[in-house]
Amino acid sequence: MRAIHLFPLFALAFAGCIAQPADPQIEEGPVSDQEQAWDSQDGNPTHATHSYLTEFAIDSLKARYPELSTYRAQLVDGANRELHELPVDDAEQEALRVEVQGTNWGADRADLLWARARNTYAAGAKGKAYWYLGIILHYVEDMGCPSHAFHVVHQGTWSQRDNFELLALQRWAPSYSSINRVDPRFASPDAYVPFSGTWAARDFTTTFPYVTYRLDFFPSTWFFISSTKSTFVKNRQGRTAMVTKWALESALTHW
Repeated sequence: MRAIHLFPLFALAFAGCIAQPADPQIEEGPVSDQEQAWDSQDGNPTHATHSYLTEFAIDSLKARYPELSTYRAQLVDGANRELHELPVDDAEQEALRVEVQGTNWGADRADLLWARARNTYAAGAKGKAYWYLGIILHYVEDMGCPSHAFHVVHQGTWSQRDNFELLALQRWAPSYSSINRVDPRFASPDAYVPFSGTWAARDFTTTFPYVTYRLDFFPSTWFFISSTKSTFVKNRQGRTAMVTKWALESALTHW
């Protein structure tokens, strides 16, 4: 997802940003002009949704995989990189974006990032390997948004915004009480990218049958949202956090 132009958006939505408590986390231990699915650090001056999603995965697994605490910062930073269809200024990231064939909704070759991450990890540069892994998690997370799952082109500008993503930026309120999938236990984290998209698309078509997804299907603030749409956003936040955890654990067990 690209960096949303926040100043006019916050002016519109600030009153709808009063945080609601999230469901308790399910834990196994203590727990620019770019388009954006979930907001990332460059586009959110508070706490980015990509950070929340990745931190949930880390905190759910760190008791069993202590190395996560060591490389937490690199993993979260990678998850906040926006390597999609538009060029970026950083030369290294631009080369990666081209290599993985970034698209508006994700990347066609996230598997190349996993190969790079594994080779880097084997060479002993673990911090860099976790940064690459974070970029893969970013794509897994992005596909948890309906616009990405359905390949509906959008950007972070006001005229091309996705209201679902704007709602998610305003409030982090994930629900973990209705996770309706189990971990397929893929052998590589990049396999969770299409899985995440299929899950998001299925959730939308099940909740809103016979509806074609549009960028303005959801309201732009929580003031005007129906109960069904509110629950959908919260479920998508929680389910995307969960699939991020599954993808992370896949990587940790297949380095």
